[in-house]
Amino acid sequence: MPRLAGINLVGVLLAAFVIYFVGFLWYGLLFSEPYMNAIGVYFNEAGDLATYMTADGPADMQPDMAWMLAGMVIPIILAFGLGWHLRRKGIKSVASAAMSGLALGLLIGVPLMAYDLVYTPWHSLAGFLVDASHTVVTFVAGAVVLSLFD
Repeated sequence: MPRLAGINLVGVLLAAFVIYFVGFLWYGLLFSEPYMNAIGVYFNEAGDLATYMTADGPADMQPDMAWMLAGMVIPIILAFGLGWHLRRKGIKSVASAAMSGLALGLLIGVPLMAYDLVYTPWHSLAGFLVDASHTVVTFVAGAVVLSLFD
């Protein structure tokens, strides 16, 4: 299997896919409405036009596919970082990987997500809870997948 810095790249790509899929479930299906409301994004009654709140009032929101595609790079970097951490610590079992992902998610991921809670003007606890829980689940899921590829 191809490796970079000792990290199995097939595992990284599969873990990145799982991380991206968890994001789709989290933000697209499970918590879409509470999250959108929490961050100030609203849809018209037909559901085909989104607006978001700005300092000047509501503004139309047009999806930008370039940003969506760029967003696919983040799970790859995250998966590689998780793989690097697991390798450095010699973590190989699924249970140890899950615990390591949980610890990293709670001690690093969640505090990073808290910046939006503290510094954005709306201080959305609901948005923070969706982001934080997503972060923890993706760290655990990515670490578990990576533990299967070493």
